[in-house]
Amino acid sequence: MPDAPEYTSRSVYTLEPHADLVTAENGYIPIEAIAERVYGKPYSSLRGCQRDDEHIGNDSVKLYELASDGDYLEALGDLDNAEIYLGRDSRTGESAFKTGMAELDYWLSIRVADENTPATVEANPPAAQDLENSVFENRFFADRAFSPSLRLVLADLIRRGELPCGDYLFRHWW
Repeated sequence: MPDAPEYTSRSVYTLEPHADLVTAENGYIPIEAIAERVYGKPYSSLRGCQRDDEHIGNDSVKLYELASDGDYLEALGDLDNAEIYLGRDSRTGESAFKTGMAELDYWLSIRVADENTPATVEANPPAAQDLENSVFENRFFADRAFSPSLRLVLADLIRRGELPCGDYLFRHWW
């Protein structure tokens, strides 16, 4: 059939945040395992998913398309020029933002207290509080204080050579 469109194969990678083990049969990539190896700290899939789309529902699937050079470069631009939403300031009634810092750097600056470093913030700080370099009492509160967009994490992992460029299917539920 000379008029038939040419078939173009596309790879779709499934990121499974709750998978403990990856097998050849299920083909899942546990995003938490990749993030922990690359960044040295676990990634909170719940907040990350919500940051990308506040209306995403339960048992939902989100497709991240970073297959083309344009998509990838746009995501890298977003990564480097991120405006971090800190929440709504109840005193002024306005939204608070932080500029001049990438989301990943902001997230990586949040730490957990140890014997040498005491906690500097309470467990549930106000939504609009700037948490850069904050030290939390435990991992639970630190992981939920702030998480970068999953799309930006994917772009950074591709830039670092940890993941191949392609379409990523992210499954999420709670």
